Amino acid sequence: MQWRVLAGCLMVAALTPMAAMAETYPAKPIRMIVPFPPGGTADIIARVVSDKMAQDLGVALIVENRPGGAGGGVGTMEIARAPADGYTIGIATVGTLGTAPATAPKALYDPAKDFSYISNIAAMPMLIAAGPSSGAATLAQLVELAKKSPGKLAFASGGTGGVAHLMGARFEVASGTKLTHIPYRGANPALNDVTGGQVDVIFDALASSWPYLQTGRIHALAVSGDHRIAALPQVPTFAEAGLPAVSTRAWYGLIGPAQMDAKTVDRLYAAVKKAVDSPEVRARLDKLDTEAIGSTPAAYKKQVLEELDGWKQLATSQHIVAD
Repeated sequence: MQWRVLAGCLMVAALTPMAAMAETYPAKPIRMIVPFPPGGTADIIARVVSDKMAQDLGVALIVENRPGGAGGGVGTMEIARAPADGYTIGIATVGTLGTAPATAPKALYDPAKDFSYISNIAAMPMLIAAGPSSGAATLAQLVELAKKSPGKLAFASGGTGGVAHLMGARFEVASGTKLTHIPYRGANPALNDVTGGQVDVIFDALASSWPYLQTGRIHALAVSGDHRIAALPQVPTFAEAGLPAVSTRAWYGLIGPAQMDAKTVDRLYAAVKKAVDSPEVRARLDKLDTEAIGSTPAAYKKQVLEELDGWKQLATSQHIVAD
């Protein structure tokens, strides 16, 4: 009997600090890992939101860039392996939790098991844009040309197995066409070859394509999302062009290691939601043509896992395996 009492006391003693920690969280600075280099969209969004979150949480949020690996795999693994105490969180993207695990020969992590989901912060439109060699002024013209000469037209992407590559594969399936995929190590070299006429079209995020669109070196044929974007009012959505299944957006969310305390997750979610609802953050996101979201932890996890299932089905059916 005594050993049962002792065991009970030890269990209470072990749980008490955790409960106290949850009640006082946060009590020290929080690391926010960005699994990409500084200056990219994920990094910009992390810094915009972290500044506002820090005001609400009352502690510093320190953004740490951890680039490396296929599609941000190194930094994402660091988030998964961190202590589940709420003091290490990080940015996730449609690539790190969607296309990368769907196309990897051997997945580095399991989005269903290895993370706590906090909120989808924001989403940015993606697009298909044509260069001078395409011969297409509209998406309908591109589809017509592609059907006449299967495989003759080529599309560029920022890398095999990335979201732009899989968006191109979705386009082929939805439009009944066959294009030749030309992968690059990043969006910029891909864009340079499209503007130079070496490749016909590109699937890309709006942010990286925008400087090329502004100068007229490429022209957008369609954008993702449920409405046209203010910066390109003349460009139809994929749905308007008759290809709603192609409408993929680049999103940026906040995650932590698996098994984080529910109260800690809720506290972080409240800070994210307050940040994305603030006029200052929304104004900065608007400049990036990015929609503020702030979804609940449950809604965000549901979104990621449903999208992942779709990416896996597409990768399997089209025999897509990342390098």
